[in-house]
Amino acid sequence: MDTDVTPSRTLRRAWPAICIVLVSWLLLVLAQGIPTVCALAHPCPAPDVRLAPAVVSGALLLVPLTVVLVPVAHRPRNAWVVTVAYAVLVTLAVVGLATVAFSGGFSLPLG
Repeated sequence: MDTDVTPSRTLRRAWPAICIVLVSWLLLVLAQGIPTVCALAHPCPAPDVRLAPAVVSGALLLVPLTVVLVPVAHRPRNAWVVTVAYAVLVTLAVVGLATVAFSGGFSLPLG
């Protein structure tokens, strides 16, 4: 086995991805308590309207995390795979959190 691809080294390199997933999951759980803003013309959304986007977003974060955890991806010739996986992971985390935050009628105060 190549010394550059040992499980401990792979896990050490994957800590940032693991932290991104755990923090995103924590924020997805905390976003469930954000109060919703109801428009006068539309009824208030159901209290659990943010649950489905949170579950889907949280599950999608596991795909790039799995790519980062695969030891073969950390070989020098496959370094671009890890870079792309990190970019996808961060993008999914941001888009998922925005989707959950705005799915229940939450809006930024403009005035």
